[in-house]
Amino acid sequence: MNKSVRVCPKCTKLNIEKLKEKIGEENVNLGCVGACRKEREYYFGRINGVYIMTKTEDEFIKECE
Repeated sequence: MNKSVRVCPKCTKLNIEKLKEKIGEENVNLGCVGACRKEREYYFGRINGVYIMTKTEDEFIKECE
């Protein structure tokens, strides 16, 4: 089952191109996820509508796969 991933291009620390390569461009949506953070210590987005926050980019991508 493909997962729908939404990340904010302004707030995320994620490499969006890397994410698209790993899970497919059709599964990545760009836009506000309603969880802006001033401190950019974590990687975050919504996977199938559920807010996910991880300490590393690789952890976040693994959650998406």
